[in-house]
Amino acid sequence: MNTMKAVVFDEPYKVSYGDVERPSNPQPGEAIVRVMACGLCGSDLHPYRGSEAGLRTGTVCGHEFAGIVEEVGSGVKLTPGERVAASFTTACGRCWFCTHALSSRCDSAQLFGWVDEAGQGIHGGQAQFVRVPHADGTLMRLPDDVTFEEGVLLGDIMATGYFCAKNALSLLADSGIPPEQLSVAVVGCGPVGLCAVASARALGFGQIFAVDRVQSRVDAAVKLGALGHGLESANDGRGMDAVLEVVGAYEALKLSFALVRAGGVVSSVGVHAHDKGFPVTPGECYDKNVTFRSGRCPARSLMNEIGELVKSTDIARHIISHRVPLATASEMYEKFEAQKDGILKVVFDPWA
Repeated sequence: MNTMKAVVFDEPYKVSYGDVERPSNPQPGEAIVRVMACGLCGSDLHPYRGSEAGLRTGTVCGHEFAGIVEEVGSGVKLTPGERVAASFTTACGRCWFCTHALSSRCDSAQLFGWVDEAGQGIHGGQAQFVRVPHADGTLMRLPDDVTFEEGVLLGDIMATGYFCAKNALSLLADSGIPPEQLSVAVVGCGPVGLCAVASARALGFGQIFAVDRVQSRVDAAVKLGALGHGLESANDGRGMDAVLEVVGAYEALKLSFALVRAGGVVSSVGVHAHDKGFPVTPGECYDKNVTFRSGRCPARSLMNEIGELVKSTDIARHIISHRVPLATASEMYEKFEAQKDGILKVVFDPWA
């Protein structure tokens, strides 16, 4: 058996690094990618903490990766040697949803790094190699000036931050208020929140307020153009035109509805892996004329659109705090979960 190094899920609060079977013999439509960089995402912590159950022991973790095409199956247009980045879910590129800018709801979408207890699903990208179904629909050719690190960001968190900000702006378009006169609060200034800040600024929002309990994260948002104070008195106290919620916590969503003005928009992309329900009633939404928009980011539908944004915002420099060998994954999961050592965004090198 050919083996490779990878990070696998063992049980809540335990992942391990070691040898697993290397993917080979790509089937029609598949590619094998040599992973050159892979990320640790906040949503990786959901099964790690046990808040999202059902992940099979031994599953290769991770859904953020970029690398080089190693092998392809029949019918694949990509060729070995091409530099690529993957969206965090597979996309066939042909179904109704893929052809209508909603690749996250592809008829055959699967999340990388999720194999259920019945053995259904696909292994992830925190590894030296990964099998990619629907390769032509899932993988994006990387421009020469986009690094593998930036490719990791393209396929998930940058796309998600942009999706969150763009959703809010599109829903406010009917107000007739120019974007530069609109105010937005970003609730949660971790990696996705910082990408939302950068995206909101690029889309032309006039005032962007950073909201987070961790001051260092607010400071990071300020460096990207956000304001770290003054939210309460903004807009004569009537509230935010839009609130971007990226945390995935009941309390964060409740705060978002409190911060938004009457007639405003709450755009939510946080993964709510909890059973606390919804923080406001339909009547409360009605009484405030609030528009709520949510959902999984259609990353593959957006990756080509935001390629230049990743470069122009220099987002990798702002958010990647740890560049480390994949062998340190167990330690990095522990630190990321506990928010130790100023950890913000971890990018692994599988070959170091």
